[in-house]
This record gives sequence, structure tokens and C-alpha cells, in this order.
Amino acid sequence: MSRASTFCLAVLLAFLGVSGPSWAQGLQQAPVPIRVKQVDGKAVNGTISAWDASGCTGEFGRVEWANLKGADANRILRKLVNEKDAAQMLLLGRALLSTEDGQKLGETALREAARLDGQQKEALDAARAEGLEAGRKAAERRVRDALPQGRDGSTFESWPIATAEERTKALIDMKHDAEQALTGVRMRWTWVETDFWVVYADLNNREVRELGRRMDNMYRKVAEMMALPKDVNIFHGKGVCIVSGEERMFRAIEQALFGTMPLPGCIGICHMMGPKVMVNAYRDPDDDHFMATLVHEATHGVMHRYGTAAQLPLWAEEGYAEFVAARSFDSSPVDAGRRPQGEQFIRSGNATLPLFQSDGRDGNWPGDNAVGYAIGYLTVKLMIDQKGDTFGEWVKDIKTGMPWEQALLKHFHMTPQQMAQAVERYYADRTASTEAAP
Repeated sequence: MSRASTFCLAVLLAFLGVSGPSWAQGLQQAPVPIRVKQVDGKAVNGTISAWDASGCTGEFGRVEWANLKGADANRILRKLVNEKDAAQMLLLGRALLSTEDGQKLGETALREAARLDGQQKEALDAARAEGLEAGRKAAERRVRDALPQGRDGSTFESWPIATAEERTKALIDMKHDAEQALTGVRMRWTWVETDFWVVYADLNNREVRELGRRMDNMYRKVAEMMALPKDVNIFHGKGVCIVSGEERMFRAIEQALFGTMPLPGCIGICHMMGPKVMVNAYRDPDDDHFMATLVHEATHGVMHRYGTAAQLPLWAEEGYAEFVAARSFDSSPVDAGRRPQGEQFIRSGNATLPLFQSDGRDGNWPGDNAVGYAIGYLTVKLMIDQKGDTFGEWVKDIKTGMPWEQALLKHFHMTPQQMAQAVERYYADRTASTEAAP
């Protein structure tokens, strides 16, 4: 067996955890202290007693390199490896390539290994492939752990975590569908692809780029509220957003692409078609009203892809979308419009319970002047402002298939009737104590 082949075999055995040379079995020196935060925020403190290409162990348990930031993994591993040993530098490169942002550091380590032993192309390729695959699997696990999963017996199945290749194919299909429809209605469009969206619009390039930027900001805000890993895309491919500068074009697209006709005054609709999310909107001259509507509708799309297709009750689905729209940009008109409308409704002695209990088919939603949106907004705002983490857990349970009333009792310790009473007490007087809140 050649020297290079022997080296490659040793490296691959190390990857598989098979006993080999001393470097493949762990520490070469005295135990090394570790004090670091994993990417999920969990702290690790203690002393490393053993390590390998995948992670390290100690009294703290087992920590995978893939669950650390690249810079942190590099700092720790540089204390463990012999930097004059090509095999250990190869192992270092593999470990760093598995981390969330350690690709450059990993490639640097592989180049260092190559300089120490120039006859290791096969081993370099194997280390690179193993590291990247370990990183992909770790990222997938983090996403799955952060998303609610469909419960046994529930009609709502978890959305699958797509591979990069599957997302690319999904995006190609969605672009094709959108562009075919836009060609059919003779819309002359400009488009931009962002981290999470593809935006088509018959506006100038600057406006389209700005729309894309603001849509990404909205997505990141919702992702942060739902404790998703940073910059993870949960869309099927990406979300598609179509914006028309003329109302007639907005309506033509709605008819051609979705077979519907918007009600008078409607300037935006989110369509959830299986795993796909598409938002269609009219660029109303009132910039703030337009952006609030666009964010509201896009929020529906993000929530559709959050774990499962299970929906929140109507008041919370619309109320949360209004909440995100209110907090997405400084000049949002949502709070100034919804707050006084909802407070006036309550102070006039109207009951909120029929709105909370409505499924949209009983004639109670959204009420006169769409007051249900205002009540939903005020209720969600109260829940998040005072018990934000609890609200997130409530949403997760609903997305697993738990009835919202059962989840409300579990997390907020009240029935819908008690919640309605608490909301009415709180907003009946602007100076109400926060102790009355759910």
C-alpha cells in the first residue's frame, strides 16, 4: 500500500471512530478547559477529556463541533491538535467545515494540512465532504428542533426539511409558474431575489430592491420571535411576492394565477397552495398602508410554513399578522388605527367572546368595520408584551395540532371566556394594571 493510501485510510478510519494512531483517539496533552456557548445559546463549561473529528466529551457531556460557531471551534481545537501533524490538521479542517460559519477557517486548515503533506488529495476531498455533510445534518437538526412537529393522530403533518437541491428545484418551479402567469397578463416586470423572497413588480429597480430588503427584514423579525435559527429559510424554495403598480393589474393577476377576485378595497392577499407561498399586492399610493398590508400578508405565509400547516384561531392569525406589521417599521399605521378602534369597541360594552370563538363561518367574523382585526391585534399585543415566551409556546402547541382552547388553558391557565373577560377589563381603562392581563 502506498504512503498516500495508508494516510487516507487512517483518516477515514478516524472519521468512523475506529481505533488507529494515537492522534485518532483523542487528546495528545493535558485536559483542556472549555467555556463556550453553542449556536442554540446553551452554555458549555468544564474540561475536555476526549475529542475526535465530530466533537468532544467531558463532565459537561458531549458537544458536537457542528453546534459551535466556527471561531469558537477553531479556538478550542487549535489547543488540541498538533499543528505540525498533517493528519490532525486534516481532522481540524473537517471539524471546522461542519460548523455554522467555519467554512473559511476549515479551508485554511485543509491548506495547512496540504502544505505538510502534498500527497493527500483524496484525504482532503474526503475531509471536506465529511465536514460539509456533518454541517448540513447539524443545521437540519437545529431547524427541526426549533419547529413544532405534528402530533401523533393530528391531521397536520410536519413540513419536510428540504435539502439545498430540493429548495433549488422548488424555487425554479415557483418562478416558472409566476413568470408564466405574468406573461399571460402582459405585465412588464422587474424582479429581485433576496435571501427569502423572489419579488416581481412593474416598478423601477430601486423600488423593487427596497421591497425585497423590507420583506427580508419582516421574515427575520418573525423568525426571531419564533426562535428559529438565524437566517434559516423555512419556505418551499422561497416565498414569491408580486406587486402591481396598477389596481387593475393586481386584479388581473389574482384572476389569472389564483382564480379569485379581490373584494373592493383589498390591496393584498397571501395564497398558501400546499407547501407554496405567494403574495399578490397592489402598490397603493399610501406607502405606509401598502407596506403594512404587504407585511401582514407575508406574515401569513411565514406562519403557514412554521412547522405545519395548522392555523391559529382567526383572531390570533390576523392579530399576529397585524402585530408584526405594527412593529416592522417606525411609520406603520397599524397601532394608531387598530388600538383606538378596539378600545372603543370594548368601552362601548361590546362582547369580544363571539370574535374569539368565530371560525369565520358563523357570521361573527370579522364584525362591523372588521373590528375583529383590532381585537385580535390588541389581544396578541397584550399576550406578547407580557408573556412573549409563553405566547411562542402556545403557538407551537397549536401548530402541532392541539386545539387552541386546550393550549390556552395549558399555557395561560384560562378558558376563552376568561380570556375575553381579562382583555375587556384591561382595555376598558387605558390605565389598567398589567396584573389584569392574561
